[in-house]
Amino acid sequence: MAIDPVDLHSQAYFQDPFPVWERLRHDQPLLHDTVDDRWLLTRYDDVATVFREHTIYSTRPYERIFTDVIGPTMVQMDGEDHDIRRAIVAPVLVGRQLAKNHTGLVEAVVDRLVGAIPASSTVDLMAALTRPLPLKVVATILGMADDDDAYLADVTTKVIAALSGEQPGRDIGIEAHAAFTAHIDGLIEARSASPGTDLISGISQGRTEAGERLSRQEIASFIALMMVAGGETTDRGLANFLAILIQHPEVLAAVRTDSALLDAAFSEFMRRDGVVVYEDRELNEAVTWYGTTIPAGAIVRVAMISANNDETVFADPRRFDLARPDLRLGKESRAGGRIDGVANHLGFGLGKHFCIGYQLARMEIVTATAALLARFPDLALAAGPAPRLTIDWFHRYVDRLVVETGQSAV
Repeated sequence: MAIDPVDLHSQAYFQDPFPVWERLRHDQPLLHDTVDDRWLLTRYDDVATVFREHTIYSTRPYERIFTDVIGPTMVQMDGEDHDIRRAIVAPVLVGRQLAKNHTGLVEAVVDRLVGAIPASSTVDLMAALTRPLPLKVVATILGMADDDDAYLADVTTKVIAALSGEQPGRDIGIEAHAAFTAHIDGLIEARSASPGTDLISGISQGRTEAGERLSRQEIASFIALMMVAGGETTDRGLANFLAILIQHPEVLAAVRTDSALLDAAFSEFMRRDGVVVYEDRELNEAVTWYGTTIPAGAIVRVAMISANNDETVFADPRRFDLARPDLRLGKESRAGGRIDGVANHLGFGLGKHFCIGYQLARMEIVTATAALLARFPDLALAAGPAPRLTIDWFHRYVDRLVVETGQSAV
């Protein structure tokens, strides 16, 4: 029996999409979701193809989401406009410069948050750790005041509400972002004149080989994008990761015994569950998939978590396997795809629009998890409803994460 597009918008699907995705991969690898008017692809190789062929599959849909609220960002750009901006920003967010300038700062934020969690207590880890961590890190690496994370949280909440397009939230978010741009304009000017090792300095000093640089407005828009996209997904990624580790006692025991396994555990988590469910691309030209021609201007939606659970790529995909031989474990590759029977997960995308903040997200999540597990050897879920992963718009995340901390080892 064919999947009805309405099924993709049911509570049953939001709570457990995997049976539907498996049927789609087997029998309906292309489905026209007539509810959202999107053409859905669910197989690993198909999703990878869409990400690679950026001249055909444009990120233009994000222009309609972001531009009016935070201004143009590289997320919505294709071609040279995207390449110029990524070339300016990437050196401070990826590789040795990120590790050198920001590892210690991330560790210090994690230590403060984890150190404030009480022993022998019932604790909401989302309130105590996962939610505040990303914005405290952003405030710290931007070189802002320590208590500016509360301000950033307020701006982020209002901007996210604005992205839905509904009033009065939209106008409130636009106003909040305009005030934020004015708030950091002085920082941008000061760091442009006298740079340090903070992120604003790195971005404001960044140049392409031809000498192009970002305007102040573009720097503010990029930082807002980090707060909205990076902050939200890192928060949810950490909560999901902790919940899944606790619910897999054998995996939790292994990473407690050898913390070096946390990198592999994070890769397997991103493959098996991740956070981002879909990405949309607009067709620059007509394409044909499985005998059906999709016209230029239509929107193709790729299901990334479905692709990461494609049983033709990953054996027994719902098994959490720290030594999975068919997955590239450890640091992600922008080139992605699969080589000689080993595949990269697609949780951060692939190719031109591969997530530019992936290394920072991995650093935050792995560092926070290691610190939490080291401090609380008996960490366990509290009595009551277990965390439940549910799809909400483009994300899949836990609804709660309440734990018993047990005695502190520190």
